Amino acid sequence: MLSMIFSTHVSAEVNLVDVVNKIDSTTSYKLLIDKCPADYFPKSNLSSQDYTDTCSVNPNLCLERCESGDANYCSSLANVIQNNLQSGYYSEALFSKSCQLGLVIGCTNRASGLIKHNGDSSLNCAVETFKLACAQKDEWGCTMYGAFLAQGKGVKRNFDKALEVLKVSCQNGIDHPACQHAKNISSQIKTVLNNNP
Repeated sequence: MLSMIFSTHVSAEVNLVDVVNKIDSTTSYKLLIDKCPADYFPKSNLSSQDYTDTCSVNPNLCLERCESGDANYCSSLANVIQNNLQSGYYSEALFSKSCQLGLVIGCTNRASGLIKHNGDSSLNCAVETFKLACAQKDEWGCTMYGAFLAQGKGVKRNFDKALEVLKVSCQNGIDHPACQHAKNISSQIKTVLNNNP
């Protein structure tokens, strides 16, 4: 039994290396990652499916399905890579691909990655992407857009608009992590407004 578990673990590691090599050899990922997600933002949002368990065990299968046009496999594989590799390039490339294929949460994740990896130099692009994601009712997109509206970073500060978009973050229930963050941001905004009438 132990040898079976070990061989599965080694196989998954080798497959992740294979996936990274395939991404490196595909120029379309490099071209896509250099663009702002707002520039190829989907007109409609695909339904989100989580295939992270499948991608953890068989990343090559997920990459094949991603490259065949299934945005959810791109996003799920991006999450697996993000949790297992130090380099952000590969997960960001896959989030970009999932965005291009129509998965709005992929756009939100890519915009978050832009800020994480590039800082303020990508702020305008990221905020525009969060705004578009929020317009599509993406919970995390609204949480991020509301946070930047409240801070006045990458967009003019607007507490009223921030409070409005942060409400969308709770559309799937108050236990959703995006809602929890949105409620925290809303509380901070209300404190500022109450202290500065």
